[in-house]
Amino acid sequence: MSGHGTDIFQSEPWSLLRVEDLGEAVFVPTMLSYDEQRYYVWLTREWSRGDGVIVDLGAFAGGSTACLAEGQRQAGRNAPVHGYDKFLVNDFSVFRKRCDAYMARPPASDSTLTPPELPESHGDDLRPVVQKFLSPWAKDLHLHKGQIEEETWDRGAIEVLVLDASKAADTTDRMSEVFFPHLIPGRSIIVQQDFLLWQQPWIAAQMALLTDFFEPVAYVPNYSVSFLCKKGLDAETVRRANTADLSDKEMQDRIRQMMPELEKFDLQPRLRKLIRAIRENPGRRKAYQFKTAPK
Repeated sequence: MSGHGTDIFQSEPWSLLRVEDLGEAVFVPTMLSYDEQRYYVWLTREWSRGDGVIVDLGAFAGGSTACLAEGQRQAGRNAPVHGYDKFLVNDFSVFRKRCDAYMARPPASDSTLTPPELPESHGDDLRPVVQKFLSPWAKDLHLHKGQIEEETWDRGAIEVLVLDASKAADTTDRMSEVFFPHLIPGRSIIVQQDFLLWQQPWIAAQMALLTDFFEPVAYVPNYSVSFLCKKGLDAETVRRANTADLSDKEMQDRIRQMMPELEKFDLQPRLRKLIRAIRENPGRRKAYQFKTAPK
């Protein structure tokens, strides 16, 4: 399938994947929905060709990273998979309960494979736990612990880029400046995992400012929108699409500009919700500051 154009996305073929297609990735705790897990496996199994590395910005416990790594393993490729996160947890007992809850429900509970035991606590350091979770893919895996917005990139072209750490406008701007210039025109897919989350409207605003460079190709409920990189970007081009200093009106106008771009997914009501969220939470540029849900 990897030789096809973006029309391959239209029929949502990832929806045909079964629990078995997730492999051992089904047991790595995640906040992704089942549809999103299937999409991540499909993306690296069927779309990727190994033309660049795979980067997951916001890996947390490793669930998304596992799905990305599992997809390319099933395809017989071994491109490096890079997972970035602070890899910190405030209370391991709470984390353990979340893991137990995840394992007790589908898709994990539907798998016929034998689930692994939860790794032991390492205080607030989650990285050893994530390394254990991701041990089936360790050969091609690289975990980077720290503040993602402080990272640099010198590891070559990126074929799949997942952004799940866009919790503030300035963080979003910085990640884009660092990683977007390494995308492959006509090949790289970026996954904006929280594109439609009302507490993070700057994501849609930034993608509107970059419509000459990206084509929307997939929507996976409830919040994720993926884009194909159409042509190359440099850091200065991305910098001109920064959102942290946009006024509320400018951000709202950019989101309105995004509406026709996403018409095929019928997401206009969701985009209008982002606009209302800005109005209800004026001047806010961090997700945790959005206290008033849009009506």
